[in-house]
Amino acid sequence: MLLFIYTTSTIQQDELSKAKLELESVGKLVVANQQQLVEGERQILATVASGPSLRRSNLHSLCIEFLQNVLVASPGNANISLLDMHANVVCQANESLPHAQTASRSYFLNAIAGKEFSLGRDVVRLASGKNSIGFGMPVYDYADNLIGVAVGLLDLDYTNRQLQSIALPEYFHISVVDANANVLATSVNTTEKLGVPVSNPMLKSAILRHAPADFMASDKQGNAWLHTLKPIGGTGPDGLMVAISVRKEDIVSVANGHFRQQLILMTLASLAGLLAAWLFAQRCLAKPVAQLLERMRCVEQGQSFNACSTPVAKNLEFMELNEGFSSMLSKLEKNQQQLIRAQQITRVGFYQLDLQTRLYTASPIVYEILGLDPAVGPLTVEQYQSMIFPDDRELVKKHRERLFSGGEPLRLQYRLVQPGGTIRWIDAYGFLQKNEQGTPILYSGAIQDITDRKVAEQAQRANENRFRLLFENSLDGILQTDGAGKIIKANPAACSIFGMSEAQLIKCTRDDVVFAEDARLQPLLEERDATGQARGTLTMKRGDGTRFEAELAASVYKDDEGKPICSLILRDITERIKAEQNIHQLAFFDALTHLPNRRLLMDRLALLHAVAQHLKQIGAVMFIDLDRFKNVNDARGHAIGDELLKQVADRLSSLMRSEDTVARIGGDEFVILMPDLATDLFAGAQQAMAAAEKIQEKLTLPFQINGQPYGAAASIGVTLFPKADQTTEDLLREADTAMYRAKHAGRNRIAFFEPSMQMQVEERLSLENELAHALGTSQLEMYLQPQFTMHGRPVGCEMLVRWTHPVRGILSPAAFIPVAEESDLICRLGEWTIREGCQTLLRLHTEERPMTVSVNVSPRQFHETEFVEMVGKILRETGAPASQLIFEVTEGLLIDRLDQTIARMDELVDMGIRFSIDDFGTGYSSLAYLRRLPLYELKIDRSFVRCTPDDQGGTAIVQSILSLAKNLNLKVVAEGVETPEQSRFLYSAGCDFLQGYLLAPPMPFKSWLQKLKAKEGMQAAAS
Repeated sequence: MLLFIYTTSTIQQDELSKAKLELESVGKLVVANQQQLVEGERQILATVASGPSLRRSNLHSLCIEFLQNVLVASPGNANISLLDMHANVVCQANESLPHAQTASRSYFLNAIAGKEFSLGRDVVRLASGKNSIGFGMPVYDYADNLIGVAVGLLDLDYTNRQLQSIALPEYFHISVVDANANVLATSVNTTEKLGVPVSNPMLKSAILRHAPADFMASDKQGNAWLHTLKPIGGTGPDGLMVAISVRKEDIVSVANGHFRQQLILMTLASLAGLLAAWLFAQRCLAKPVAQLLERMRCVEQGQSFNACSTPVAKNLEFMELNEGFSSMLSKLEKNQQQLIRAQQITRVGFYQLDLQTRLYTASPIVYEILGLDPAVGPLTVEQYQSMIFPDDRELVKKHRERLFSGGEPLRLQYRLVQPGGTIRWIDAYGFLQKNEQGTPILYSGAIQDITDRKVAEQAQRANENRFRLLFENSLDGILQTDGAGKIIKANPAACSIFGMSEAQLIKCTRDDVVFAEDARLQPLLEERDATGQARGTLTMKRGDGTRFEAELAASVYKDDEGKPICSLILRDITERIKAEQNIHQLAFFDALTHLPNRRLLMDRLALLHAVAQHLKQIGAVMFIDLDRFKNVNDARGHAIGDELLKQVADRLSSLMRSEDTVARIGGDEFVILMPDLATDLFAGAQQAMAAAEKIQEKLTLPFQINGQPYGAAASIGVTLFPKADQTTEDLLREADTAMYRAKHAGRNRIAFFEPSMQMQVEERLSLENELAHALGTSQLEMYLQPQFTMHGRPVGCEMLVRWTHPVRGILSPAAFIPVAEESDLICRLGEWTIREGCQTLLRLHTEERPMTVSVNVSPRQFHETEFVEMVGKILRETGAPASQLIFEVTEGLLIDRLDQTIARMDELVDMGIRFSIDDFGTGYSSLAYLRRLPLYELKIDRSFVRCTPDDQGGTAIVQSILSLAKNLNLKVVAEGVETPEQSRFLYSAGCDFLQGYLLAPPMPFKSWLQKLKAKEGMQAAAS
C-alpha cells in the first residue's frame, strides 16, 4: 500500500514537472509561430511602403491597384491602406470599406512617432463585423520625407486558424493576446472569444503587466491552474503575448492514467514471468532464448535484419515469438530506410549535441551535407564551428548565445565550408533540452541543405530586382506591345506621361496613343519592321486627348513562345521644345517689350551697314534714353515702370517705317535703325532730324497707366552711316555718345555726333589713366554679396569691385569697367580680381565658413593667350582651393571662336574651376552652346527677376530658364532679388540660390563677417 501511494505521488510530481517543461516548449512553439505571422506582416507592409505608387503623390489609381494586388497575395489581411500624416485615407485595397477614424490608433501614432514598424493596442472592428488588429509602417517619399503610414488590418479569424493548425496537447488552453489583454487567437478547446479581453481576472492582470510570467492560480470554481506568459518578439515592449494555461487536475488525471498503465504493465510482466518460469520448468528454453538474445544483439550493433537471421529451436511458442520479432524488425528497418530516403530527398539531417561531452550524434545526411565521412567518428563542437563560413560565425554565435540565455529556438540560415572548400547554404533549427534543475543538457535540431534553392533565389532576385528597378524607376516611359500593337505593359513613367493607369493603358492600342495623321509615323514603322529597331519623334496623345511631342526608340524581339514583342521607350519633349523656342526668343528679343535685343540689333546693323556702303545709301542710328525714368520706378514701382516701357516701345514702333528696326538694349534705352534715308549726307541728316523731332514730340504726350498720366521725355543721340573706316560698333558708340551730349545739354534734346565730342572722349581717357594708377592701391576694394539657399544659409558669394576715387568719390563698376574693357586695363584689373577672390577663399577657410567665390571674367581677358597659365600661377601662389572658385562669364564670350573658348574652359575645369553664365538671357542664348559648354550654373538677369511674380511674361521666362537648367543639370542663381514676393516665387519655382539687396547688399569682407557673427550670436542667445 505504501509503495502504491509513493509511486502515485512520484508519478504526479513527475507529470507536474513534465507539464511545466511542456508549457515552456509549447510556449516557445506558439511564440515562434506568431513571430512568423508578425514578421510576414512586417515584410508585407515594408513592400507596400517601398512601392513607387505610394511614394509619389500623383499615382492614386496605381496606388489602389498595387494595394489590391498585395491584398490578394496576403489572405490574412482584411484591408491594406495608405494614410497621410493626418490619418486621412489616400488609397486602400478594399474600397468598399468606409474610412475609419484612425488618428488616435496606436499603430498609426507609433509609426509616425517612432518612424518604424508598429503594432496596435486595440482590436479594430470592421464594418463587415470582423475583428482585426492593426499594423503600421512609415512611408517616405523619394526625398526621404515622411508622408504617411502604410496600414495593414490582420483578420483575427485568420490568426485563429493559424494557431489552431498547430498540433498541440488537448488539455492546454492557449491564447494570443494584445497589450490590452484582448484575445486575438485561441486553441480549439478554449472558451475565450476573439476581440474581447480574457475572462480570467488573474491572467488578465498578469498580461497587463507586459512581462513574462509563470504562476499558479485558482479559478472561481477552486480549480488550480498553471499559467505561463511569453512575449512575441518583434512586436515592441507592450506588444503581443502568448498565454498558456493547464488545469492541475488534468495533469493529475494524466498522471493517474500513466500509473494505471504502469500497474497493468507490472501485472502483465509478473504474469509473464510466472508463465516463463512454468514454461522453463516444462521445456528446455535456454537455447531458444540465447538464440533470440543473440539476434537482438546483432540488430542492436547495427547489422541488417537479414544478416542477423539465426536458427531457432523448434518450439512452437518460440517460433511464434521469433516470427513476431522478425516482423517488428522488418517494419522498423523499412521505416528507417524510408526515413533515410526522405532525409536524402529533402536534404534534411538531424543532430543532437551532448553538452557534457561536446560531441554530436548525427544522421548520415548531416555528414553528407558537411562533406565528412561518418567513419571518422563523432563530430566535435570545435570541428563544426570551424566549418562555419567566416563571415557568418559572428551571426551564428549571437543566435546561439541568445538561445543559451533563455531565448527562443534557433532558426537561422548560414553557410558552411566543406573540407574541399565547397560552400553550402543550410537552414538550421535548434533548441535546448534542460534537466529538472533547468540546466541545459542537450542541444538538438536539424539542418537542411538549401544551397541550390539559395543560389537560384539569389540569381532570380538579382535579375528580377535589376529589371524591376530599371523598369519602374526609369525616367523615360516604357511600353510593351504585342504584334498587333496592343499595349501589354507600362511603367510608372509612361503612366504619368499619358495620364492613365497601367490598367487603362493595357486597354489601348497603338492608334489610341499615337496621332495617326503624323506623317513621321509610317516611315518609323517601316524602319522598325525592316531592321527591328527605329528611333525618332512623333506626336502622341494623352488619355484626356491632349497631344504632346515624344522622342522615342522602338525595338522588336520575340518572347519565349516565339511571339513578337515591341518595346517602346519614349520621352515627353514638349517642354524642351517650348524651352528651345523660349530660349530663341530670349536670344534675339527683349523679354519685356518683345522688341529686338542687342544681339539682333547688331546683326541687322551689320547687314544694313554693309548694304549702305555698297549702294552708297545714307542711314541713321538713333540712341534714345528716357529722361528721369528712374523717378517713375522709385515713386510708382517697377510694375508701373515696366508698363511705361512697353507703351514707349509700342509708340516708337508705330512711328517708324516697316524697314526700320526699333530695339531695346537694356533699361530705358532704345535704339532705332533707319536705313536708306537719302543718297547724300546732308539730306540724310535732315531726314534723321525730322524723324527724331517726331519721336520727341510723340514721347512728350502722356501715357495712361491705371488711369494716371505719365510723361516720358527722351534724350536722343543720332549718328549717320556709312563713314570711312566706320564699323557697326562705332555706329552704336557714336549714337550713345551723342545721346549723352543731349542729356548733358539739359535733357529732352536731340544731338548729332560731331568731332567736338572729342572732349568727352578725352575725359574718358583721363578716367582710364586714373584707373591705371588706382590699380594696386587701396582705392580699389573688393566687396562681396552673398548667395543664399531657400533656408537662408549663405553658400556662396560674388566678388564686386568698388573704386573710391580721391576726387570723384565712390565710383560704381558701371563708371569704370567699360573704360577698362576698351583698354588693356581689363586684363590687369581681372588678374587683381582673381587674386583677391583667391585670398577671400583663404579667409573664408580660416573662418571655417566654406563657401564658393564667384569672380567676373571679361571676354577680352579670357581670350588672352596667357590667361590659363596666369590662373594656375595664382592658384599655386595662394594655395586657394580651385573647386570653390567660380568664373562668371557673359554670353558675349561665346559669340566668336566658340571651339577655342570651349577648349580653354575645359583646361580651367580640369584645374577644378567651375563656370557660370552671368546675365543669362540678355545676350547670345543658344541650346547648342549650353549643351557643349562645361557649365555649372546659370544666373538669371535682374531684369527678368524684377518682372516676377506679377508679370506673366517675365514669370514665364524665369520658369523656362529654370526648366532648361534642370534638364541640363545646372544650378541657378537669381540676381537682383529685392522683394519677399520675388524670393518666395523663385524658391517655389525651384531656383537653387538667391542674391540681392533683399537678402544682403554688397559689403567689405570684414563688415560681412562681423554682421554674420552678430546675427549668429543673436540666434544662439534666442535659442
